[in-house]
Amino acid sequence: MATIKDVAAKAGVSIATVSRVLNRTGSCTTETKEKVLQAVEELGYRINLTAKSLKTGQTSVIGIALSGPYLLETPMIIRSALIVLQRQGFAVEVILDASMDTCVTLMKEGRLDGLLLIDMQRDEASLKRLIKTECRFVLLGGDTDREDVNLVQIDFFGGGYAATKHLISRGHREILFAEDNTQLPYTQEIKRGYLFALDENGIPYSEALLKGDSGDSLNKESIGYNSLNRLDIKTNASALLMTNDRIAQGALSAAREMRIKVPAELSVIGFGDHSQSDFSRPSLTSVKVPYAQQGELGAEILVNNIRRGDSIVKRVTLQTQLALRHTVTLHPRKVHGDRP
Repeated sequence: MATIKDVAAKAGVSIATVSRVLNRTGSCTTETKEKVLQAVEELGYRINLTAKSLKTGQTSVIGIALSGPYLLETPMIIRSALIVLQRQGFAVEVILDASMDTCVTLMKEGRLDGLLLIDMQRDEASLKRLIKTECRFVLLGGDTDREDVNLVQIDFFGGGYAATKHLISRGHREILFAEDNTQLPYTQEIKRGYLFALDENGIPYSEALLKGDSGDSLNKESIGYNSLNRLDIKTNASALLMTNDRIAQGALSAAREMRIKVPAELSVIGFGDHSQSDFSRPSLTSVKVPYAQQGELGAEILVNNIRRGDSIVKRVTLQTQLALRHTVTLHPRKVHGDRP
C-alpha cells in the first residue's frame, strides 16, 4: 500500500507539500498540485483516516441523515453532496430513518465531524440539544423556527402555489391534489401552496379532491392511478396536481384506461421534473425542484464550517420552476359526465 512518502517521492516534492495539497491547507502552485494529485492517482494512495483522526482530533467522516423515501425518490441530493464531500477528503456515513436524538448521540460520541440533515421532522427540543454539542451541521429542508442554524431549503410552497395558479389561469377550479406521503414536510408545503392559491382566487377547497398516502407504499404510480380511478364522478375535477411525477404517471395511465383525453379533458401537473417526464406521452408538465443544487450547496457550507471555522449562519432558499409541456390546457367544455 502506497504511503504519503511514496507520493512525495514520485511527485518530487516534500511530504509537507503533499499534506498541504491533500488537506487543502496553505498555498501551492497549480503545477505542484497537479503533480501531487497525479502521483496520488497513479499510486492509488488513500488517506489513512484513522491515523488522521488521532492526529487532528477529527474523523473526516460526515453523516447524512434522511428517511427512506428521500433515499428512493431524491437520490440526487445525496449524490451531489457526496461529490463535494469526497473531493474534500471526507468519508460519508448514511444514517437512514434516524431521529434527531440519534444524531445528537453520534455527535457526542465523536464519530462524525459534521451532519447533513435532510428534511428531518420538526423536533425543537432535540435540535436544541444538537446545537449544544457544538457540532457542525446543515439542515437540508425541514421545519424549524430557529434562525441560528444553517439551512438550505426549497420553496415547495411557492411551487405548489405556482402550479395551482397556472391551472386556475387556464380556467380550472376543481383541481384534485394527491400527495405521496402525508408525513413529509415538503408535501405539506406543496399542499399549503395549493390551498393558498385556491383561497386567493375565491375557490373553496373540497375534501373529496384531497388524496393522500401514509407513505407506506413504494408504488407511487398506484397512488395517482387510484386517485383518478376512484374519483367520485360528481366532483368534476378537470385538473390534477401531484406531489411526485411518478404519481402523475400513474394518473395518466388511469386516464388512458378510462378513455379520458389528456389534456383535452383533463390537465395534469407533476412535481420533481424527473428525467422521464419529458418523454412520457403526452410529455408531463412538472415543477422542477433543484435537489442537486440543495445537496451541493449544503455540503459546501458544511465543509467551510469545518475547515475554516466559518461560524456565519447561512440560510438559503432555492426556487422551483414550472416546466410547461403538453399535459395542461384550457378548461374542457365537456368533463367527466360525458366520458364514454
